[in-house]
Amino acid sequence: MVAVVYSPGQLPLIEFVESDDLFLQDEPDALWFDVLRKFDYRQFQSTAAGYYEQLWQFNQQQTQQRNERRENPPAANPETQPQATARLLFGRPTLDENAPLLYQLAPCQTPSISIRPETLHPGVTPPRFAGRPPKCFFAMFKAFLGVTFAGQPAEPQFVHQKLRENPAFARTCGFSIPRVDKPERQSDIPSLRKLQQFDQIMTQNGLWAEAALDRVADNLRAGTVRVESTLVHDTTHYLAYSSMQVIDLPDLPACGEGVPEPAAGDLAEKSVERLAGGQGYHAADAPELTPSAAGSLSATAEARSDSPAAKTPEKPEKTTADKKSKKKRKSHPRTTKACRCGDRDHCDHEWTNADDGAGTVVKSRGKMYWGHKASTLGFPGQEVLLDAVAMSDAASHDSKSLLPHLNRLFQRHPDLKGLVTRVLDDGAADDLKLKAAIQKDLEIEVLAPINPRRRSPIRDGMPRGIDHLTPRGVPVCRAGYPFELVGVRHDTEHFLFAAPKDEHGQSVCQGCGLRVGCYRGQAGGRQVTIRQSRLPWLDPEFPQLSKRFLKAMARRTSIERLHKLMKFDLGDDRLTKRGNAAFQARLDKTLLAMHVLLAHDD
Repeated sequence: MVAVVYSPGQLPLIEFVESDDLFLQDEPDALWFDVLRKFDYRQFQSTAAGYYEQLWQFNQQQTQQRNERRENPPAANPETQPQATARLLFGRPTLDENAPLLYQLAPCQTPSISIRPETLHPGVTPPRFAGRPPKCFFAMFKAFLGVTFAGQPAEPQFVHQKLRENPAFARTCGFSIPRVDKPERQSDIPSLRKLQQFDQIMTQNGLWAEAALDRVADNLRAGTVRVESTLVHDTTHYLAYSSMQVIDLPDLPACGEGVPEPAAGDLAEKSVERLAGGQGYHAADAPELTPSAAGSLSATAEARSDSPAAKTPEKPEKTTADKKSKKKRKSHPRTTKACRCGDRDHCDHEWTNADDGAGTVVKSRGKMYWGHKASTLGFPGQEVLLDAVAMSDAASHDSKSLLPHLNRLFQRHPDLKGLVTRVLDDGAADDLKLKAAIQKDLEIEVLAPINPRRRSPIRDGMPRGIDHLTPRGVPVCRAGYPFELVGVRHDTEHFLFAAPKDEHGQSVCQGCGLRVGCYRGQAGGRQVTIRQSRLPWLDPEFPQLSKRFLKAMARRTSIERLHKLMKFDLGDDRLTKRGNAAFQARLDKTLLAMHVLLAHDD
């Protein structure tokens, strides 16, 4: 007797090839088709097992919670909305120094069942004792990846639209096209609700992050991504899908007190300017928050927004009372409940932020955004993103994310520790205490351009012919020429500067009308020495004004190209979901797509 055993890897006897598939096979712009067609599902079998386990746990919990609420109705929540607003407001990292700066996933429950990853294959799902079998994980996983490859956000509504309007995309992912007047098959295109449930389970249990982490680790292990001794760090923002309220704070220490650039916080803000059009709002009539965080908020500030899209508020007029009081204000998400109860003020559900993690992101004076902020790390030489994590409060100063993000990176990829010796950052990280802490804890050198902040030009005690020193420390002569750093005299502790050269390679001093009383030589140009004590922000060992420093910092611009790839080529800079959990899932999907493409190209 011959026993026939089904093998998931068995090749089909008959394979149907559609004409549009042949066209996409030869189309170089249809990148998603080639990547999904050659997709190696075995690399994600462990993630598939985790999904099916959490799906079973999710269904069990939903049934159990319904039964418990029916048998034992919970008591009403005694906390009022103003009290919850005060609690949530003072729990943000910009007001609570003990709050974590980076988003941390809440621990999930251990599932009651265990599934062997090697038993899972495309089209093969775990058996169920009752109910309909689940949709194939690999098909839905490829659908989310494929939408990202096509340049759209990997969100359920975009995935569902793509599957419905592009039969070739649905077939490539592993779905079959629904038949008219025929019973639904398990392999048919899933509904929008099923895709939303898939994304919810993957997000809540950190499965997107797990898949992205495994893919990055595999690329590092295989040599697809070569380890570099230099990292590049920066933050980027996404426009939030929510509105905001502005609350007057009591007399508390300023937001971000002690950080290099207080303007990066959103205390004492007067307006928020966004790029998208819309109606404006005024913050002058925001309610006053009493010092008691337990709750005596007089009234919740009304959100000046009719839709969750980004808006451009009008600039409020300054009054004499405002100038005298100088009240500190804080932008904050609305306080709401994630329920549909008729009497939400007295139901048992907990008050939460409508969009936790959202805050005012300050880019420059008068240019601010209501959005979410992410911290990113990558290799500048290959322009490869290694990690992206959401910040718990978008109003936090950029420099605060550097040290915890480096620790997170080395926890996720311990092999990189000791190999990375330098990190490039922008002017927000130009802080001696921050550099010393990173050098001490991680033995990593931080390079950042000079941030003059609020320093004024130095004009007293200048050498002959020098008008002033700029806030960055550059001498400027009376003719208006900025000098160049040419060396450091360590024995006398001086910086040596020289006049610049013109387009013919000669010093500008030769044709200067003010050289009398400034430069007395017949050839060359003026040179001056400045004591190091007058420029304490310059590093004598590696001056920030030197050419070799500028050459090293030239690679930092790679992070801007990575941000463009994240926010525009593989998605959108406008979020369609609320909360840091959904924002972190968006970052994980983007990171996953990047490294799947890298492995495919390799």
